[in-house]
Amino acid sequence: MKLFEVSNSYAAKPEIYLDMDGVLADFFGPVAKHHGVTNWRKARRQRAAGGGKIDKLASKPGYFLHLKPLPNAGRLINGVMKLRGEYNILSSPMLSCVEQSSREKSQWLQKHLRKNAPRAVLFDHEKFKFAKQADGTPNILIDDYETNIHLWEANGGIGILYSDAECDRALRQLHAALHGKFRRTYKMPLAILQRELEQNMDESYDHGLDLTKRLYTSRDVLDYVKGVHVDGYSLDKPIKDHKAWVLRMVPTHDLSSPEKYDQDDRYRRIIDLDWDHISHITRKDIKNKPVVADDQGWVLDGNHRVTAARAAGIKRIPALVPYHK
Repeated sequence: MKLFEVSNSYAAKPEIYLDMDGVLADFFGPVAKHHGVTNWRKARRQRAAGGGKIDKLASKPGYFLHLKPLPNAGRLINGVMKLRGEYNILSSPMLSCVEQSSREKSQWLQKHLRKNAPRAVLFDHEKFKFAKQADGTPNILIDDYETNIHLWEANGGIGILYSDAECDRALRQLHAALHGKFRRTYKMPLAILQRELEQNMDESYDHGLDLTKRLYTSRDVLDYVKGVHVDGYSLDKPIKDHKAWVLRMVPTHDLSSPEKYDQDDRYRRIIDLDWDHISHITRKDIKNKPVVADDQGWVLDGNHRVTAARAAGIKRIPALVPYHK
């Protein structure tokens, strides 16, 4: 693995971005207290049938505003200020209440970080967009969600996976990163060429689709998906809800997957992305194995392919979507 060259190779200095939930604010505390679990994902697994109740808990007015700071939040901020002198906040708003969660998070910052206030506060689900500067200078993200770190690094940034119990380790990694001595924790495959995706799909590829068809039935799509998931597939209904489907090139930013919106997944799924698998997804796989998405852009099949494409900076990928006249 190569060292990041940040001290001499670029004119600009890296920007430091801190996540909020799980880094500064104890987002999981109320959930753990309410359900007797240690994190949000375990709560969702154990209460799958009533997963909406967990989302409702976080959607209640005042939830984000009244979160307690994590024990080492102050230590982390003081350490960042000592090493760099400034930082930014980059946090994902809750999809089901974007305005409310963003407003309350801003109020939380004003309440708890008056002394060492952030230079800028950003709320965005696609954190990886801020991974590097215009001249290529890699920025630094401190986040507790592994997928955010992988996507950040895949887009040219420096990611530090954080846990409150290991605050000092994160600060040591930050010191190393600011001096060009931090090693990338994840390596993505070679960049995939966008123009290859614009060409006709390879008819010799075993993707299970009849490429001569203009429209596909729900049965066609189900057969295709179940051919991929030989061990079983559970989202039949959202596919059967649409009689006709069409194959199109879809912007990756229009596709929503648990990799981006873990706590708000429309279908209450628990998907632990396998990054070893993602690293082996080839350009041919993305080009010739369309993902399947519903009429709101939620990925019904192909979350790993979407993540690989997004990490590689691909703007559009083939997708089967509901057909509307």
